[in-house]
Amino acid sequence: MPLSPEDDTGSLERARKRLYDPEAAPQTRTPLSAVPERLLPHAWQGELPRPAPRAARHVRLAGVFFFTAAAFFIVALSAAGYFFYFGGNAVSVDKIAIDIQGPTTVAGGETVPLSLIVTNKNPVAIENVTVEIDFPAGTRDASNVFAAYPHYVENLGTLASGANVTRSIKAVVFGGTGQTLSFPVSLSYGATGSNAVFVKKSSYTVAISAAPLEIAVNTLAETVSNKPLTLTLTVRSNAAVPLDNVVLSGDLPFGFSITSSSMPLNGSTFLLGTLSPGASKTVTLTGTLTGQNKEQRVFRFSVGTARASDTQTLAVTYMTQDATVAIVAPFIDATLALNGDTRADAVISPGSIQSVSVSYANTLATSVGNAIVAITLSGSAIDYDSIRTTNGFYNSATRTVVFSRDTDPALAALAPGASGVGTFTFSTLPVGALAPLPRVNFAISVSGTRVGQANVPEQVSSTVTRTAKVATAAVLSASALHSSGILRNGGPVPPRANQATTYSIVWNAENTGSTIAGGAVSTVLPSYVSYTGTTAGAGSFTYDDKSRTVTWNIGELAQRGSAQGVFQVSLVPSTSQRGTAPPLTGAVSFSGYDRFAGVQIAAVADPTTTETKGDPGYVPAYANVQ
Repeated sequence: MPLSPEDDTGSLERARKRLYDPEAAPQTRTPLSAVPERLLPHAWQGELPRPAPRAARHVRLAGVFFFTAAAFFIVALSAAGYFFYFGGNAVSVDKIAIDIQGPTTVAGGETVPLSLIVTNKNPVAIENVTVEIDFPAGTRDASNVFAAYPHYVENLGTLASGANVTRSIKAVVFGGTGQTLSFPVSLSYGATGSNAVFVKKSSYTVAISAAPLEIAVNTLAETVSNKPLTLTLTVRSNAAVPLDNVVLSGDLPFGFSITSSSMPLNGSTFLLGTLSPGASKTVTLTGTLTGQNKEQRVFRFSVGTARASDTQTLAVTYMTQDATVAIVAPFIDATLALNGDTRADAVISPGSIQSVSVSYANTLATSVGNAIVAITLSGSAIDYDSIRTTNGFYNSATRTVVFSRDTDPALAALAPGASGVGTFTFSTLPVGALAPLPRVNFAISVSGTRVGQANVPEQVSSTVTRTAKVATAAVLSASALHSSGILRNGGPVPPRANQATTYSIVWNAENTGSTIAGGAVSTVLPSYVSYTGTTAGAGSFTYDDKSRTVTWNIGELAQRGSAQGVFQVSLVPSTSQRGTAPPLTGAVSFSGYDRFAGVQIAAVADPTTTETKGDPGYVPAYANVQ
């Protein structure tokens, strides 16, 4: 059927024409419900065609994936819920029970009986079950109290589901009264088909009600460096039976030197013997503690028993007690300088005047009244009649130099930060009068009254000691011989120009004090003198051609010991030396190490010439070259 002209134009185009056509007549819109069926527009004059049936829809891939994932999630959630609420074949440490039963309090040294119960609540067996218990330090084996028992280890093998195993463990523990001891427990195991190792941890604690032996340490909380410090050690027995071979052992800090003790001391150990029930023993230990200001030192003392009465080594330790002591600056800081040297290991020489200065200063925040600085001298190297002071007083009866308000009015009230200096001199004894290992000791003590402070001791004092060692002196001599001595010499005497004459050079070294190590004497030969290599005496000789140096290696010179060495030289004088006694060697020097004083020792001797004054019948004319 052919289309009408209207049907050739789209409905949108017709609507546009009607909208923009100015001559078009307005149209009245008829409601759909009122439009007669015959007025419905159609392009076909016959019956409207029925719509073609729709094709079957295709399911998209995304939808399939979504429904599959949702189904998997529901299944997984259901399985997880099942295993969570009803269990499965998984192994969990939460289903391993470790039950430790035992006393909550024991006396130190008593046996602690423990009952260990391990239960497997997992639905499957666990394998290679190993239990470990770490005991506190000092724990002993209940079957042998002398044997240490640091830990317990046992492999329980395989533990079936629902099964349990019980073990009885005994240990002897030690500790101070009121101390709480912890026993960490660890259980490790595996599961069938897995290489993983599972670990279950627990612990057991017990309190020490009383120790068989207790120790109390009483001492000062702070002290001044080098000031005497006393420790009072009290050991008490709480045992119901006598304890034999009781030993008190001390671990003393660095810088503490023992000066005295109330009981025999073996190193730092006291053998107290037998203590009856309730009995106690007190030991007093005195010494000096050296250190810097604000340093802390810890004294550690242990008490226990030894295996036998003839040993002082602790076999069983019942208790350990610490005491901390702080080192503080002295209230008056005193510094001694010996010949300007403030080192603690100063060394001085024999037979010489020594200058001493003592500087002091108040380190407190308050004044110190009636301050006294005293230096007491002792030692075998001092000539006590030589002590002199200009601003102090020397008390010859006590050998003490005192600086006080009598000699310095400022010491009547030494203000905070105030300082001063006291000086004196003394002489050391000469070499021949010195005793072996000569020393000079200085004991510096300061005292005074602390002013303006409450709740502190009014009288304050401190002591510092210094020691100076007197170095040994070596005496060296050198001479020449021709017609006498150990070696045989030749050539004309008096020597003649351009002719060779041999001489023996004799060196003598003497040690006037302590032992000298590595002693050696050396000299340089003039160009007209040659070294023949002939030697005699102690030690050994060496010669360096390049430097023309002859060295006599003595080695060690004992205290008050001496040595002699001889070597031969050949002199070929020149005509320019006629009428003179030419030197055969240069200046002679000695060097060595003082083992006592810890310093190098040196000595010198004049050059040796053709003057052989030791030869029989020697006359001065024999020395001059002809």
